[in-house]
Amino acid sequence: MTSCAGRSFPWGPDTIGRWDEHGVKIKTAGGPYPGARPFLQADHDRFFGRAADAAVVAEWWENNRLTYVTGPAGRGKTSLLQAGVLALLGTEKRRVLPVGRLSYGAAFPAAGLPEHNPYTLALLGSWAPAEIAPRLAGLSLREFIAGYAGDGIVFAAIDQADELLAETSQRQAHRRAFLGELRESVEMEPRLHLLIVGRKEATEMAADALGHGATYDVPALSRQDAVNAISRPLTGTKRAIADEAAETLVTDLQTSRIAGRFGDEHYVTSDHVEPSLLQTACAWLWDSLPTDLSLVSARDVRRYGDVDIALATRCGHIIAQVADDHNLQAKRLASWLLDTFVTEIGTRGKAYEGATTTAGMPNAVARALVDHHLLTSGPQSGSRWYELFHDRLIEPLQHAPHVRAATVEPAEYLRAAEHALTLGELDLAERYAQEILRTAPGPELRLNAQAYSLLGNLACEREKSKEAEAYYREAARRYAATGDTKSLAFQIAAIGQTLMAQGQVSEAIDELHGAVVRQPNEPILQTEFAQALWQGNKGAAAVAVLNDVLRMDGANLAALRARGEILAYLGQAREAMRDLERVSPRGQPSISAARGLALARLGDKLAARREVESALDHGPRNGLVLLYAAQVFALGGDDVAAQELAELAATATDPPLSPPHREAARQLAYRR
Repeated sequence: MTSCAGRSFPWGPDTIGRWDEHGVKIKTAGGPYPGARPFLQADHDRFFGRAADAAVVAEWWENNRLTYVTGPAGRGKTSLLQAGVLALLGTEKRRVLPVGRLSYGAAFPAAGLPEHNPYTLALLGSWAPAEIAPRLAGLSLREFIAGYAGDGIVFAAIDQADELLAETSQRQAHRRAFLGELRESVEMEPRLHLLIVGRKEATEMAADALGHGATYDVPALSRQDAVNAISRPLTGTKRAIADEAAETLVTDLQTSRIAGRFGDEHYVTSDHVEPSLLQTACAWLWDSLPTDLSLVSARDVRRYGDVDIALATRCGHIIAQVADDHNLQAKRLASWLLDTFVTEIGTRGKAYEGATTTAGMPNAVARALVDHHLLTSGPQSGSRWYELFHDRLIEPLQHAPHVRAATVEPAEYLRAAEHALTLGELDLAERYAQEILRTAPGPELRLNAQAYSLLGNLACEREKSKEAEAYYREAARRYAATGDTKSLAFQIAAIGQTLMAQGQVSEAIDELHGAVVRQPNEPILQTEFAQALWQGNKGAAAVAVLNDVLRMDGANLAALRARGEILAYLGQAREAMRDLERVSPRGQPSISAARGLALARLGDKLAARREVESALDHGPRNGLVLLYAAQVFALGGDDVAAQELAELAATATDPPLSPPHREAARQLAYRR
């Protein structure tokens, strides 16, 4: 978990420090402790207490094709990777990809992209951040790794694999396909050494799909490692901390007071220290010390670094933020936490997740509290349970101050919205995007454009094409005002695709032509324009555009797929097969169906039937698959099957046919 301008998000830069009585973070000059955010690569010179862990993970990653780093939220997995393992691996001497994420770049107008898997595209975008999304959308993970320069090992990591745990049916389908791609990459690309970092639930899901590799369960910090994590980052600063002072702070973090409602109390001592609690306490101490204090004593720790106050303040701000995000009263959320997760005898209670709620609270709220390290969770007997993150939070939670949610920078809302979208929490993602529009100042045209684009993506995911069109138009207006012609062109392309989804083919063609005019050398836009022409029953014009694309780039897979499909439909079977034999039909059943149609026209009925049956298995409600299959059966003389399939094609929904193609399906269905 990390915090942003006083509020906690799992991805942004900030520290936990002091707040005034209005819940506004007191700005400080920063210090040697990152607080709630993870350590980054730039922080490796102040990252201590994990030397042995980092050495093991680096060695395993180097020597194994597949490595998992797992542990509960708040255990410091991201910090271990970023500031520990990567520093040891020596990224300058090895081919190490940037750390991968599954929620990267979600504000790019998805409707303006070729058909793609959002998990695959996000991962490729984070591995290749200098490349624009459209040029990655047509790539598989294996193709990307295969095209990576050099002959040595390619070290690739996926951090926060917990983003795979979305439960919407559409996201689950994408997840299955993504994990299948990842498995293929591991199996077929011997140069790839893959490291996956996440909670146990996520890494076990990945292991079930990819195979079981080396697994490192990140432990909590030992007492000595915790002392080192406190004292050694002060090297090079104007302060030092006495050994006794560091020991005092660790002892306080290890000791939990358990007090029941009837006056009984006792203390529980842990052998280890949770990194997130330690960093909260350290950042609080650092920000609270007088500026002229050079040697921190045990007395100073007791006076300025009260762990109970630090943790109680942290609890209060997490409660305020999560309540604000989910439209709840903070007081109600605090009461629910105490009633549900603190028992009458003062110990941690446990609650199990139901279909939609956990102990009467929406499941999304409980999961957000896990992200912020106030709760922890895990699977058990087919269900998911929750409890407080640690015994050391029991008493601070009971005294957490009631504060308002602090101000967040608009850019942090964008990251939060992308994360929520990846988890399938569309309503929350929409709230974050609307907050950008509410809080971003007028000159922030690009940020506003990204917010509108993300709202367009949300509308597309909800299958509200007209609403998506309106949002993309707002984004386009703002990009036009910034003079960013490239971003404007892709927004216009997204508008064209939403018009296509509404059946307005002529209008869509006009918009996509406008996108091409603005970026005439962008093959993705030209290919989308050609496909719009094709759906407008202008096959010859579409082929002419694709010919231009392939003259510039003869290996352009998207253009080859499109041209091969169109040529098969137009009856130019040999030319179609030359294109279709060069591309993979993975994830695009219409390609298999088009191959079947070309083979049927060439007289190979058995091979044609195999291709069509495979396409129907993978796209049973796909309009073009059904139309091509109907034509294959018609060519084979099975008019009954052809008419049945054509009728299904005319009413297909996933995706539907364009009006001209729907008319062609109807003519075939009612042909006598």
